Amino acid sequence: MAESKNRLVHLQTMMQAANVDLVAVGPTANMRYLLGYVPHPDERLCLLLVSLEKAGLIVPTLNAGDVAAHTDLPLEQWPDAEGPFQALRRAVSGLSVKRLAIDGTMRADFLLPLLAATNQPETITVEGLLAPLRARKSAEEIEALALAAAQAGRAMQAAMDACRPGVTEAEVAWIVEETFRKDGAEAVTFSLVASGPNGAFPHHHSGPRRLQVGDAVIIDIGATLNGYQSDMTRMVFIGEPPADFLKAYEAVLAANERGRTAVRPGVMAQEVDRATRSTLEAAGYGDYFIHRTGHGLGLEIHEAPYIMAGNEQTLEEGMVFSVEPGVYLPGQFGIRIEDIVAVTGTGVRTLTGFDRQLVIKK
Repeated sequence: MAESKNRLVHLQTMMQAANVDLVAVGPTANMRYLLGYVPHPDERLCLLLVSLEKAGLIVPTLNAGDVAAHTDLPLEQWPDAEGPFQALRRAVSGLSVKRLAIDGTMRADFLLPLLAATNQPETITVEGLLAPLRARKSAEEIEALALAAAQAGRAMQAAMDACRPGVTEAEVAWIVEETFRKDGAEAVTFSLVASGPNGAFPHHHSGPRRLQVGDAVIIDIGATLNGYQSDMTRMVFIGEPPADFLKAYEAVLAANERGRTAVRPGVMAQEVDRATRSTLEAAGYGDYFIHRTGHGLGLEIHEAPYIMAGNEQTLEEGMVFSVEPGVYLPGQFGIRIEDIVAVTGTGVRTLTGFDRQLVIKK
C-alpha cells in the first residue's frame, strides 16, 4: 500500500501543475497502477476519485467487502436498488470541479453520470498525467516484467515443440494458452500463430490452416503474470529453408540486434526505430517493414513509449518497450523477431532471453 500512496501523491502533484481539480479512474490498468488492485469490472459503476486533497472509491455494495480488503481508501457504496448517482453526488459534494481528468479507457456509462454530478466541467483525459508516471518502471516492476518474459519463454518452447506438418495454427496456439495457464498466468493476452502466406499479415488470427513443409511460422505470444505483461515473437521453419528466406531472416535478426543496441538514456524513441528501419532498408526490405519498431509494455500490452518515426520522446531509465522489426512478403511469408528491453542507467537490458536463432523442424 505504501507504493500506491506514493503514486497517488505523484498524481496529485501532476494534477496541481495541470490545474486539474479531480481525476476519475475506472477499473482499468490505470486503477491497478494507482492502487495495486482492480475490482471486478462489470456494468456497475466503480470509480477511483482523486482530488488535490484526498482520494476515495465509489463501489457497488456487492463488491465493497473485497475492495476494502485491498485498500484503506474510504469507500462510498451504492446498492443495486438505489443506483450510483446519489453515491456520486455524496463523493463530489464540497468539491469545486472546474477541470476534470477522466480515464480514457473507462466505460462511457460511468462518465455520463459523473459529468452530471460535477456540473459538466472542462474535461480532459488522464493519460497526459499518468502516462509519464507509468512509463518509468520501478525496479520491482522491471523484475515483474522479467518474470513474465521468462514465463513467455517457456510457452514459446512448448509452441515450437508442437510445430510439425499437419498441426493447425489454432492447435499450436492452444498449446501456448494451456502452457501459460498451467504456469500460473492470470490471463493469456494473445497467442498468434501465422504459417506460410498467413505470416505476411502482422496481426493474423490463428486459424485452421495446417502447417506444411516449406512454411515459415511466426509465433507471437503474451500473457499477464502478477499484473504485468509479456510479449515475444520467434520463428520456426518447417523443412529446409530456402536461401531467400534465410537472407530475409538474417536481415531481421540484424535489425533486432541493432535496434536493441541503440537503446540508452537520452536517445529519442525515433532513433531506435531508425536503427532497425535503416538496417532493413540497406538489405532491400525497407518497403516490407510496415509497422513501428515497438511499443511500451507494463500493466498493458501497448502503452507509452512508442518506438516509431516522428516520436521525439527521450528515453529514460526505467522505460520498457518492445523491439520488433519485421519483413512481410505478400503471398509468401512473414518474419518478425521481438524482444522486450528496459532502459538502464547506462544502456539497455534485454528481458527476453529466449534464443533468437531460427528453429528448423525437419
